[in-house]
Amino acid sequence: MKHIIVSWSTAYDFIMDYEWKFKNNIKTDDLENLSVWFLIKYLKKETWWTWLNIAYNLSLIWEKPILLSSVWNDFSFDNYFKEKINLDYINKSKKLLSASWYIITDSNSNQITAFYPWAMKESINTSIKDITEKIEYSIIAPNQKEAMIKHIKESNELWVKTFFDPWQQLFAFKKQELEECSKNANYLIVNEYEYKEFKTRILKEENELKNIFEKIVITLGKNWSKIIDKNNEIIISPVKVKEIIDPTWAWDAYRAWLIRWLKLWYNWETAWKLWNLLSSHCIQFHWWQNHFVSKWTLELEMEKFFWEKIDLHAEKKKIIDVHTQNNNF
Repeated sequence: MKHIIVSWSTAYDFIMDYEWKFKNNIKTDDLENLSVWFLIKYLKKETWWTWLNIAYNLSLIWEKPILLSSVWNDFSFDNYFKEKINLDYINKSKKLLSASWYIITDSNSNQITAFYPWAMKESINTSIKDITEKIEYSIIAPNQKEAMIKHIKESNELWVKTFFDPWQQLFAFKKQELEECSKNANYLIVNEYEYKEFKTRILKEENELKNIFEKIVITLGKNWSKIIDKNNEIIISPVKVKEIIDPTWAWDAYRAWLIRWLKLWYNWETAWKLWNLLSSHCIQFHWWQNHFVSKWTLELEMEKFFWEKIDLHAEKKKIIDVHTQNNNF
């Protein structure tokens, strides 16, 4: 059995609600002497681990991913994740606390945010070459920049199909570093804004990037997303849902499901449609562990929305019948 590697940062969120308005405490005419304090009405501590959003969704679809990350002893994993995720290769810092976000939100939904990477700085100590399990895909996402560059290079050297997902760390990369990562990665995942910034920073046009990456995946917010390569562009519209409760985690779910379906079929269009269906379930619930979907439901929805029959219960989980164009995209 071949596995999927998720290389990502692991952090805590300290989410604080301020019931008044920041502007009442901050005098903009004297910012050089700024000194403010906020009485917090509500504090919530959450685990901010986008890799875990991915890992949870991978666990829903019969996959146990391998995690590459760095934390301190203050970070705990419950029994579910100990069972569903391979945690054997996590770096345990001896002196640095786990990374943390500090977010204060006022009554106007304005935010003041601070992030300290702490143990994330030691992610460079993790190596894909230390993994003894067989690997098929890796997704290299926001982490210590040097660790991202290292893991993408190692994936390439080991002939592992690799997704480069720079996200917030895009702005930390220099042109030469982006060129190196692009050369060693197979696929690029970005949102529409990040794609424009990526082209600006690497000084390349779309046609040039199409010759570097096998596929470029661009998320488009409410317009969902598209995949482009040298010869094709495919956009699959979102599935209609009764109510959108929380779209925040849909893109993390997307990354997990797209990779999983590719691992089964190597068929981008079918993987895209399945991701679309699964994400439609995710956005109808708050937070990222409250949705669930069965194989039977997915089979019925694939035929209902995309006129495509699949068998997720078959041992080899192969596609039975396809009635769509561009099946070899």
